[in-house]
Amino acid sequence: MQDLPPNNVNFPLDSEFNAAACVIKTQEQVLLIKNKYSDKLDLPKEKRTNTLSAACIAHRGAWTQTGFNVEVNEYLGVTNEGVLLFNCKVDAGLDTLSNSFSPPEWVKQHVLSLEKVSPFLLDHDAMHNADDLIPLRDGYTKLNK
Repeated sequence: MQDLPPNNVNFPLDSEFNAAACVIKTQEQVLLIKNKYSDKLDLPKEKRTNTLSAACIAHRGAWTQTGFNVEVNEYLGVTNEGVLLFNCKVDAGLDTLSNSFSPPEWVKQHVLSLEKVSPFLLDHDAMHNADDLIPLRDGYTKLNK
C-alpha cells in the first residue's frame, strides 16, 4: 500500500508522473544542483519507481543529490515533463552555508555543486530543463504564503 500524500493533498495519479523533486527553501532562496553534463541548474529529483510513493521518491532524490535528509511536506505542483514538486524542509544548518558548495562525494560524477539561488533571478537559460523554471517559481511563491 502506498503512503498517503502529505497533508492529504491531491496530486496526479502515479501513472501521470515521471519523477518527483524537492523545492528546498533556504531564507529567500532555493537549493538547486548544478548538473555536471549541462553546467546548468536543476532540481534535486529522482525518477519514478513502482515501489515508492511520490513523496518517498522526492525524499530519496534530495538525499542522493544533496546529502540533506529532508522532510517532505505538501505537494506544490507539476512540471511539463511530469515532475511532481514537493515542499521539502531541511534542519541541518543549510542557511549558514555559502551560496555555492560541494556536493557529497557519492554524487560528484553527476553534480558539480549545490547552489542557493533566488528563483526570480534565474532565466530559462540557467536551468537544465528550461520548462522547470515557472513551476519552480510557482512552488516557491506557494511557500511564502
